[in-house]
Amino acid sequence: MKLYFAPLFLLLLILNCTKNTEVIPEDEAQLNKQKWKKQGITDYEFTSQISCFCQTDYTLPKAIVVKNNQIQSVNGIAYADLEYEIHMTFDEFFDYIEDRQNQNPIIENLEFDSIYGFPSYIYFDISEMISDDEIGYSITNFIPTK
Repeated sequence: MKLYFAPLFLLLLILNCTKNTEVIPEDEAQLNKQKWKKQGITDYEFTSQISCFCQTDYTLPKAIVVKNNQIQSVNGIAYADLEYEIHMTFDEFFDYIEDRQNQNPIIENLEFDSIYGFPSYIYFDISEMISDDEIGYSITNFIPTK
């Protein structure tokens, strides 16, 4: 009687061991990072506004000029001359997003430009146990300049 069940068992085993061909979608940020990279844009301008529990001057919109993937100026002032200013290129924004995602935030809101793929809105709250760690970035007025 055991011999009758052996072929059935073998058939079930083979059917359960078929190769899994399910396609796992990539992270939206990674897909948009690839879209941005494919554009090949190294010179551009945009307006960045930070939303955080910071000084008012820090949260005002800033006109950023990027040349050769390096920030050249903020509100018309050479970036090298600015103290205490921390701004990011789009490549740096993507690195920032990846770093924050690796911290397992409790809240993550991301939006990306549908044409170019750069992040147009970024918001993270890393921990509900830490007050005032929330930070957001709004990116507007993008213009490729080359």
